[in-house]
Amino acid sequence: MENLDWINVVVSILAGLVTCIPLAAKLVQYVQKAVQEKNWAALLNLLISLMEQAEEKFEDGATRKEWVMAMVQTSSEYINYPLDTSALSTMIDTLCNMTKVVNAPEPTPVEEEAPSSEAAA
Repeated sequence: MENLDWINVVVSILAGLVTCIPLAAKLVQYVQKAVQEKNWAALLNLLISLMEQAEEKFEDGATRKEWVMAMVQTSSEYINYPLDTSALSTMIDTLCNMTKVVNAPEPTPVEEEAPSSEAAA
């Protein structure tokens, strides 16, 4: 009877492990995602700061973008953020487009001209 008890204990432990391993894997994924989301704010702040610096340092837009991308790629190692260069490029373009819309000059109202006497004749 003792051998049967030992077999039941081993089977119970294995069943528990089979249940716990996927849960542990999901927990690791969740923690990694939480760390990345926490660093998202740091990356965005860094990106905006570097874009402001690039505005002052360079005249050409392509040079600005290249410099910002290089600086972010280097700096992303310090905040432990896995970086996708195509996503970074898209993010920079989107932020530039957004600033152009936000900082766009207000359109001046077009004044209607009174009909001239020559046009009426």
